Amino acid sequence: MEKSVKKSFVKGAVILGVAGLLCKIIGALFRIPLRNMMGVEGMNYYSTVYPYYSALLVVSSAGLPTAISKLVAERVTLHDYAGAKRVFHKSMALLAVIGLVTTALMFFGADFLAAVTNCPGAEPSFRALAPALFFVSVMCAYRGYLQGLQQMTGTALSQLMEQVGKLVIGLLLVKLLLPYGYDVAAMGALLGITASEILALLVIMAFYFVNQRRHPELRLAASAGLGGGRADRTIRAILSIAVPVTIGASIMPLTGIVDTLMIKNIMLATGFSRAYADMCFAIFRTDVSTVINMPAVLTVALAMSLVPAISEACTRQDRRAMQRVSKLGLKLALIVGLPCAVGLYVLGGQVISFLFDVTPEELAIGTALMQSSAIGIIFLSLVQTMTGCIQGYGRPVIPVLNLAAGAIVKIVVMAVLMYDPAINIQGASISTVACYAVAGILDLIYLIRVTGMRLELWDCFGKPLAASLAMGAAVYFGGAFLRNHLPETVATLGSVAVGVVIYAALAVALKLFSEEELRFIPGGNRLRRLLYRGGKRK
Repeated sequence: MEKSVKKSFVKGAVILGVAGLLCKIIGALFRIPLRNMMGVEGMNYYSTVYPYYSALLVVSSAGLPTAISKLVAERVTLHDYAGAKRVFHKSMALLAVIGLVTTALMFFGADFLAAVTNCPGAEPSFRALAPALFFVSVMCAYRGYLQGLQQMTGTALSQLMEQVGKLVIGLLLVKLLLPYGYDVAAMGALLGITASEILALLVIMAFYFVNQRRHPELRLAASAGLGGGRADRTIRAILSIAVPVTIGASIMPLTGIVDTLMIKNIMLATGFSRAYADMCFAIFRTDVSTVINMPAVLTVALAMSLVPAISEACTRQDRRAMQRVSKLGLKLALIVGLPCAVGLYVLGGQVISFLFDVTPEELAIGTALMQSSAIGIIFLSLVQTMTGCIQGYGRPVIPVLNLAAGAIVKIVVMAVLMYDPAINIQGASISTVACYAVAGILDLIYLIRVTGMRLELWDCFGKPLAASLAMGAAVYFGGAFLRNHLPETVATLGSVAVGVVIYAALAVALKLFSEEELRFIPGGNRLRRLLYRGGKRK
């Protein structure tokens, strides 16, 4: 029985992990054509509105599904199917209220939000996106319940429907509404998100009813679960789990709101025109952020594989294994983050020009921002992998506190730097790097203190840094040669290919991973057989 439960858990984790990666990829793909269709004018509206949606969404989507799934799983383990249904029904009522409140806040507060963010004309966009908050809230009740039953497919399918619906409907509405103005086109893109959430809700509701028919004990418990005598106790139990998780998850969306409130307001206060402030804001939040966050798809996937490995080592109280896996997390952050940072520093302008339809002025601003933001990839990778390690130790609050410290530093650094007109928008980029640097370094210090692991400078830092710098030099000189002999698009793709080949060759030559470390990495066994045929080398 224990083995089947473990197998079901692992299968569910894989399903959600694969769906999550696909969603991130589709989400990145959505932003590129959206930016090219609407330009910086339209993306200014979109990038102003979306952070408020993300922040309000955290209330319903961060901690509550986790709390519901935990309580449902506990009830099902005790064969209390009526109790599981009671949790579902009470949480549904709670989430419906939350959804209505957050929807009302965004819908009726649209005029105020557009004013404080210095984005006149964004009111329709706020109102178009507001109903999505209600539909997601209701959907979260279904997701939490099904996850508690270890039925992850419904959540995965609804997540994919969200992204595909946003991609198809959002881009179609932008194309249809663009002749009426950028503000109307942005409203169409955000209306597409609302439509995609409706479709996702319908998908998971269908999965829920199919699941009920397959499990008679749940169907028979439905009426019993409607009892209201224990409503207060059930809701208190849900909130006791959900509130701490929600507080932690709200930090990064709130930093997005800080960007919308501070960047344009400071630039206007220091003498820049509204058009220039809008352009810089859109380039930073859309062009640069989209590219900088792309490597996160890989580091998130790698971090996911560390959590169960560390949890297992902790259960066995195997201190050496805990140290090995934690050290691997650090190496993964550097082996992924360093080459991406160097590559985007060297090729940032070419990548922006390749992905987005930009003017020369926009390209110049984007290139400068990309170079200052590129180093942040290293620390963002460090935050993600170290967070996975610390969560594996059962200390989920620590990364939250460290990220909160980073967010405070971000606000202070942005306020200080952006009031210098010579720095202006670069202050926003530098402050984001500072945020991730503080959080990542604090996470690493905590891990070193808890595990007592010792870091070899050459193995952990020297090898990936040397490989990345050599790759960067090859890309810089090779790219210059290609640009002199080939069209810009071909030269950019060729430069990226050169970088990948050079770095892969150096990774093999320097043996960035030991044979033992490869055992913990998805697909690592194949590499282990290829690189260490002659025996067990470390």
